[in-house]
Amino acid sequence: MGFRLPCLAPAIALAGLLTACGGPKSPATQTPASPSAEGAETAPLSQQDIRLYIAVKDKALQTLEDALDDVEAHGGDVVSRVQEISAAEREAARSLGVDWRRFTTVRDQVGRLFTAQRQREDERLLAVELSRARQDLEGQLQVARDQAARQFLEAQLKALRAQIEKLDKEQQRPPAQDEDARLLEAVRAEIATIQGRQDKVAHRLEALLERAAASAPAFTATPGKR
Repeated sequence: MGFRLPCLAPAIALAGLLTACGGPKSPATQTPASPSAEGAETAPLSQQDIRLYIAVKDKALQTLEDALDDVEAHGGDVVSRVQEISAAEREAARSLGVDWRRFTTVRDQVGRLFTAQRQREDERLLAVELSRARQDLEGQLQVARDQAARQFLEAQLKALRAQIEKLDKEQQRPPAQDEDARLLEAVRAEIATIQGRQDKVAHRLEALLERAAASAPAFTATPGKR
């Protein structure tokens, strides 16, 4: 007669999934950094970098918002009247006297840092769940009497502990990134506002393009011609 496993709840499923998938990947393992990206990451951001980034983004978005307002109020070809965001940013950087290459470097670095912050937040939440699962397995191990069940629980505990240790290591970041994160935290609300405006611009542009496509006359072939 085979042994009966105790009720392992979602803890075993979580541990098994992590074992099969190799656990969550750090940002570095997900997308290999290009040489240019690595160079950008080694140069810490300054307050001036952040302020110039915000100024360029604000001016570019204002240009796009004004163009959208005009098309929505008076009509016209949206494709020719509303620039792409990158073109608007380039024009804004030029008018503000900001070096375009430096702006794009800062823009990319800000994006990477915010992505890394979100991943760390997700990892912290996962670490909490793994800790709870570990406690659950430890409690079940204490009351398990069947040797095979104990071996199974011990194997799952080993996998969970390895994942928790891996997460702890991945959440550690170099001092330069830590300083950049603190710098961005001071302007987090401003950057969130800019991102919200950019999302709204994208939605308005999409709606105008859909309206233009719907109102365009259908093409009909001329009889007798090929």
